[in-house]
Amino acid sequence: MDCSKINANLAMASCRNSVAGVKGWAILINYDDWKAATKTRTSGVYSAIALASGATGYLFTSHEAAFEGSVTMNKGTYVNSFGHQFIMRAFDRTQNLKNDVNLIAHGKYVIISQNLDTANPQTKYEVYGDENGLVASAIEFNSTDADGIAYAITLASEDNARESEVPASIYVTSEAATDTLVNGLYTANP
Repeated sequence: MDCSKINANLAMASCRNSVAGVKGWAILINYDDWKAATKTRTSGVYSAIALASGATGYLFTSHEAAFEGSVTMNKGTYVNSFGHQFIMRAFDRTQNLKNDVNLIAHGKYVIISQNLDTANPQTKYEVYGDENGLVASAIEFNSTDADGIAYAITLASEDNARESEVPASIYVTSEAATDTLVNGLYTANP
Protein backbone atom coordinates (compact mmCIF):
# COMPACT_ATOMS: atom_id res chain seq x y z
CA MET A 1 0.00 0.00 0.00
CA ASP A 2 1.33 3.46 -0.93
CA CYS A 3 0.35 5.93 1.83
CA SER A 4 2.62 8.64 0.47
CA LYS A 5 1.16 9.45 -2.95
CA ILE A 6 0.79 13.21 -3.26
CA ASN A 7 -2.18 14.14 -5.39
CA ALA A 8 -2.11 17.92 -5.71
CA ASN A 9 0.23 20.82 -6.34
CA LEU A 10 0.95 22.84 -3.22
CA ALA A 11 2.26 26.35 -2.68
CA MET A 12 4.31 26.21 0.52
CA ALA A 13 4.83 29.95 0.93
CA SER A 14 3.03 33.22 0.36
CA CYS A 15 4.16 36.84 0.19
CA ARG A 16 2.97 37.61 3.71
CA ASN A 17 4.69 36.95 7.01
CA SER A 18 3.14 34.07 8.93
CA VAL A 19 3.28 33.53 12.69
CA ALA A 20 4.09 30.03 13.90
CA GLY A 21 2.88 30.24 17.50
CA VAL A 22 -0.33 29.25 19.26
CA LYS A 23 -2.61 31.42 21.38
CA GLY A 24 -2.29 31.39 25.17
CA TRP A 25 -5.28 29.13 25.71
CA ALA A 26 -6.09 25.47 25.19
CA ILE A 27 -9.05 23.19 25.63
CA LEU A 28 -8.19 19.94 27.40
CA ILE A 29 -10.60 17.06 26.87
CA ASN A 30 -10.22 13.80 28.77
CA TYR A 31 -9.12 11.20 26.22
CA ASP A 32 -11.92 8.76 27.12
CA ASP A 33 -14.49 11.54 26.56
CA TRP A 34 -12.89 12.36 23.19
CA LYS A 35 -13.00 8.71 22.10
CA ALA A 36 -16.68 8.50 23.09
CA ALA A 37 -17.58 11.68 21.19
CA THR A 38 -19.40 11.65 17.87
CA LYS A 39 -17.04 13.15 15.31
CA THR A 40 -16.92 13.68 11.55
CA ARG A 41 -13.43 13.81 10.05
CA THR A 42 -12.49 14.00 6.38
CA SER A 43 -8.95 14.44 5.00
CA GLY A 44 -7.52 15.50 8.37
CA VAL A 45 -10.27 18.02 9.16
CA TYR A 46 -12.97 17.65 11.83
CA SER A 47 -16.23 19.23 10.67
CA ALA A 48 -18.35 18.01 13.59
CA ILE A 49 -17.53 17.14 17.20
CA ALA A 50 -20.21 16.34 19.77
CA LEU A 51 -19.09 15.20 23.21
CA ALA A 52 -21.32 12.66 24.94
CA SER A 53 -23.88 13.87 27.46
CA GLY A 54 -22.15 14.96 30.65
CA ALA A 55 -18.70 15.20 29.03
CA THR A 56 -16.95 18.52 28.54
CA GLY A 57 -13.59 20.02 27.78
CA TYR A 58 -11.92 22.54 30.06
CA LEU A 59 -10.39 25.85 29.06
CA PHE A 60 -6.91 26.70 30.34
CA THR A 61 -5.62 30.23 29.72
CA SER A 62 -2.32 32.00 30.26
CA HIS A 63 -0.19 34.73 28.65
CA GLU A 64 -0.21 34.85 24.84
CA ALA A 65 3.29 33.40 24.37
CA ALA A 66 3.02 30.90 27.24
CA PHE A 67 1.78 27.88 25.26
CA GLU A 68 3.70 25.91 22.63
CA GLY A 69 2.61 23.20 20.26
CA SER A 70 5.09 21.04 18.38
CA VAL A 71 5.26 17.99 16.16
CA THR A 72 8.21 15.74 15.43
CA MET A 73 8.40 12.84 13.03
CA ASN A 74 9.76 9.57 14.36
CA LYS A 75 11.61 7.54 11.72
CA GLY A 76 10.45 4.01 12.30
CA THR A 77 11.80 0.72 11.00
CA TYR A 78 8.55 -0.08 9.21
CA VAL A 79 6.45 3.06 9.33
CA ASN A 80 6.97 6.69 10.31
CA SER A 81 4.91 8.30 13.06
CA PHE A 82 4.50 11.70 14.70
CA GLY A 83 4.98 12.80 18.28
CA HIS A 84 2.63 15.60 19.32
CA GLN A 85 3.65 17.82 22.21
CA PHE A 86 1.98 20.76 23.93
CA ILE A 87 3.54 22.92 26.66
CA MET A 88 1.41 25.09 28.96
CA ARG A 89 3.05 27.61 31.28
CA ALA A 90 1.14 28.86 34.32
CA PHE A 91 2.03 32.04 36.18
CA ASP A 92 -0.49 32.14 39.04
CA ARG A 93 0.19 29.75 41.89
CA THR A 94 -3.28 29.00 43.22
CA GLN A 95 -4.61 25.91 44.92
CA ASN A 96 -6.96 25.30 41.98
CA LEU A 97 -3.94 25.27 39.65
CA LYS A 98 -2.03 22.92 41.94
CA ASN A 99 -5.05 20.59 42.10
CA ASP A 100 -5.26 20.54 38.29
CA VAL A 101 -1.50 19.92 37.97
CA ASN A 102 -1.89 16.88 40.25
CA LEU A 103 -4.72 15.56 38.05
CA ILE A 104 -2.95 16.31 34.76
CA ALA A 105 0.05 14.30 35.97
CA HIS A 106 -2.04 11.13 35.89
CA GLY A 107 -4.44 11.64 32.97
CA LYS A 108 -4.57 11.36 29.20
CA TYR A 109 -5.90 14.26 27.14
CA VAL A 110 -6.64 15.68 23.73
CA ILE A 111 -5.78 19.35 23.28
CA ILE A 112 -7.45 21.86 21.00
CA SER A 113 -5.52 25.06 20.37
CA GLN A 114 -5.77 28.11 18.14
CA ASN A 115 -2.90 29.17 15.90
CA LEU A 116 -1.74 32.77 16.08
CA ASP A 117 -1.76 32.88 12.28
CA THR A 118 -5.45 32.91 11.44
CA ALA A 119 -5.16 34.02 7.80
CA ASN A 120 -6.54 30.63 6.75
CA PRO A 121 -9.69 29.86 8.79
CA GLN A 122 -9.49 26.21 7.72
CA THR A 123 -6.40 25.71 9.90
CA LYS A 124 -7.20 28.18 12.69
CA TYR A 125 -7.78 25.36 15.22
CA GLU A 126 -5.74 22.18 15.62
CA VAL A 127 -6.18 18.99 17.65
CA TYR A 128 -3.14 17.49 19.36
CA GLY A 129 -3.25 13.81 20.32
CA ASP A 130 -6.58 13.03 18.67
CA GLU A 131 -5.67 9.41 17.87
CA ASN A 132 -3.89 8.27 21.04
CA GLY A 133 -4.00 11.14 23.52
CA LEU A 134 -1.24 13.05 25.29
CA VAL A 135 0.13 12.38 28.75
CA ALA A 136 2.27 14.45 31.11
CA SER A 137 5.91 13.95 30.18
CA ALA A 138 7.23 16.78 32.36
CA ILE A 139 5.91 19.14 35.02
CA GLU A 140 8.41 21.69 36.24
CA PHE A 141 8.62 24.45 38.81
CA ASN A 142 11.75 26.43 39.57
CA SER A 143 11.65 28.95 42.40
CA THR A 144 14.30 31.10 40.71
CA ASP A 145 12.59 31.37 37.33
CA ALA A 146 13.04 34.97 36.18
CA ASP A 147 9.72 35.03 34.29
CA GLY A 148 7.71 33.87 37.30
CA ILE A 149 6.52 30.59 35.78
CA ALA A 150 4.65 28.72 38.48
CA TYR A 151 4.41 25.45 36.51
CA ALA A 152 5.48 24.38 33.02
CA ILE A 153 3.35 21.40 32.02
CA THR A 154 4.39 19.32 29.02
CA LEU A 155 1.88 16.90 27.53
CA ALA A 156 3.21 14.61 24.82
CA SER A 157 2.62 11.45 22.82
CA GLU A 158 3.95 8.33 24.46
CA ASP A 159 6.64 6.38 22.60
CA ASN A 160 4.29 3.44 22.12
CA ALA A 161 1.27 5.61 21.23
CA ARG A 162 2.37 8.15 18.64
CA GLU A 163 0.08 9.72 16.06
CA SER A 164 -0.08 8.76 12.39
CA GLU A 165 -0.50 12.37 11.21
CA VAL A 166 0.30 15.96 12.12
CA PRO A 167 -2.43 17.64 14.24
CA ALA A 168 -5.84 17.57 12.59
CA SER A 169 -7.68 20.80 11.90
CA ILE A 170 -11.21 21.82 12.86
CA TYR A 171 -13.32 23.60 10.26
CA VAL A 172 -17.06 23.57 9.65
CA THR A 173 -18.38 25.78 6.84
CA SER A 174 -17.16 29.21 7.91
CA GLU A 175 -14.91 30.76 10.51
CA ALA A 176 -17.93 31.81 12.62
CA ALA A 177 -19.43 28.30 12.53
CA THR A 178 -16.05 26.82 13.48
CA ASP A 179 -15.68 29.26 16.39
CA THR A 180 -19.14 28.22 17.61
CA LEU A 181 -18.24 24.53 17.44
CA VAL A 182 -14.95 24.99 19.31
CA ASN A 183 -16.46 27.27 21.96
CA GLY A 184 -19.17 24.67 22.59
CA LEU A 185 -16.60 22.03 23.56
CA TYR A 186 -15.67 23.41 26.95
CA THR A 187 -17.04 24.56 30.26
CA ALA A 188 -15.30 27.58 31.70
CA ASN A 189 -13.35 26.77 34.87
CA PRO A 190 -14.80 28.42 38.00
